[in-house]
Amino acid sequence: MVENAQRDSPQKGRAGQAFMLSKEHLPEVIRLLSEDYDVIAPSPGDAAIVLERIDSATNLAINLVDKQSPGEYKLTRGHDKTFLSFTNGPESPKKFLHPSRLTLFSGTTGAEGFALTEHAVQGRPFAFFAVRPCDLQAIHVLDKVFLSSHADAYYRRLREGAFMLALNCTQPGGTCFCASMGTGPRAERGYDLRMTELPEEFLLESGSEAGASLLQRLPIKPARDAAVREADRLLTAAVANMGRTLDTEHLPQVLRSQLESPVWDIMKDWCLGCTNCTIVCPTCFCYNTADAIDLKLRGVARERFWDSCFTWQFAEVHGGNFRSDLRARYRHWLCHKLSYWVEQYGVFGCVGCGRCITWCPVKIDITEVAKAVRRHLT
Repeated sequence: MVENAQRDSPQKGRAGQAFMLSKEHLPEVIRLLSEDYDVIAPSPGDAAIVLERIDSATNLAINLVDKQSPGEYKLTRGHDKTFLSFTNGPESPKKFLHPSRLTLFSGTTGAEGFALTEHAVQGRPFAFFAVRPCDLQAIHVLDKVFLSSHADAYYRRLREGAFMLALNCTQPGGTCFCASMGTGPRAERGYDLRMTELPEEFLLESGSEAGASLLQRLPIKPARDAAVREADRLLTAAVANMGRTLDTEHLPQVLRSQLESPVWDIMKDWCLGCTNCTIVCPTCFCYNTADAIDLKLRGVARERFWDSCFTWQFAEVHGGNFRSDLRARYRHWLCHKLSYWVEQYGVFGCVGCGRCITWCPVKIDITEVAKAVRRHLT
């Protein structure tokens, strides 16, 4: 059975209520979170929305809209009354919870001999502000990978105590298909505070004691019934306005049975093997380790860094390579996302964020490839 976003409604604020927060008070949310957390929030980059540490609302990506389609991303100004109108940039919380490069330990040679020093992860816990429901589910998926029976100490330290302030999606992007994956557009699990943007205010609902505690410190008022209905209407409309759809019924079994589909031959000539999709994917977790030795041979450091199953050397072993061409590598990546991951962890490895479609330079669409495999059932 595939586990998707859970559908039970969590606790809403005080005494099961939803609340309204004026948009002019949004900076107060950032200020309060900054007292106890390193706040990670969407910020305007040179040409895309990026995730950065911020200490005030002046660094937020306000009134920006990102237009997305296969192989294309464009950032433009939005309507003045719409604060958080973007969908997702190329970065996700994975950037902070599973850093692209991490020093595990280092060693030096001195008068006392050789000494090793472990590099412990330090710092305040993170507060992820305006994290989208698809990325919230991606964190849940990473938890299954890194916090299973053999927990990763580095991920656990970065993940523990994190505050999740989720932003429901009322304006899905052109490559989004979270509704198909059951991961959005409404955050249903794993959040401390959930907000939905309305024209003049934010609708806020807590999902934990930490979220309820933050609500008590904000200038809020009980939500009007009309505001709750409007939020529900916007989220229902968002489902109908998804940029993509994917039929997930029996999909893991379909893909598992079609490892020799002619579709994979097409992908061998189409895919560049550039690794863009694995870099922007919020759940791809593959990594490698290497030792870096200084030129004087007095110091060494072991580093962990992101790797990708699209690189030729990823599946190289002594005596050969068991995924030596792009046909095998692309097939492995897509089947891992939509089939093998379900067997391993009970969830899809894809959360429907659409990043791999947007940032693919040759416009490969994972939803269309999966549909093509289903059409070519043999």
